[in-house]
Amino acid sequence: MLLQRLANKVVQLRMTTPAILFMESVRPLNYVGSQVMVFLAPLVQIVFSSPEWDQLQQVLEKRESLGYIVDLIEEKESEYLMEVKKRKNEAKVGQSSSKVSLVRRIISRFKKDTK
Repeated sequence: MLLQRLANKVVQLRMTTPAILFMESVRPLNYVGSQVMVFLAPLVQIVFSSPEWDQLQQVLEKRESLGYIVDLIEEKESEYLMEVKKRKNEAKVGQSSSKVSLVRRIISRFKKDTK
């Protein structure tokens, strides 16, 4: 879905906070913004595909749509942060096990040298 891709792109670009701040600040102009999109459609079709632009414009006509988009972005951000935390924990476990093996090798060398 278009909104899923939008939320993923915002999180991927690490623009969650500015995007949410922007959407919350323009919430009262939600409908007006969708009508401006209708006006700009001929120009924008040079860059964007027409069905996606029309779909986004129709979504933005509804007042509750910005709240839904904000919730979706926050959910994707939460998933992203959980994944980053998981990777960091896995990296720490890998580092600690490599440190243990290094200590074991040093001890075994030391034992060989003292014999």
